[in-house]
Amino acid sequence: MDLPRKIDWDEENFTEVRPGIFGATVHTPQLTATLYRYSAGSSWEEHSHPQDQITFVVSGEIDFVVAGEPVHLVAGDLATLPGGVPHSASLPADGEGAVTLNVFTYREKTPHA
Repeated sequence: MDLPRKIDWDEENFTEVRPGIFGATVHTPQLTATLYRYSAGSSWEEHSHPQDQITFVVSGEIDFVVAGEPVHLVAGDLATLPGGVPHSASLPADGEGAVTLNVFTYREKTPHA
């Protein structure tokens, strides 16, 4: 049985998952959560995954394209993405970067943005 755990993201191990994008991931039996730190000008290519995803923008701004439609998110915004929907993310090169918290339904050990 997994016990409740307080997460201090500053103590988690962040790795570069794409150029300029660093992520740290924690798992529960049913969910996966990843905090991403995006540098200005970074991007995540279009992809999809079977997990449902919720993305909360902690700071900064980020542009998504979801199923071909642009979605601009700013700090405090939340987006839901059903599993299997193609999506990508990018930040302007002249911006300040962004931090997002992404929560995925648990279906595998390696989530995607």
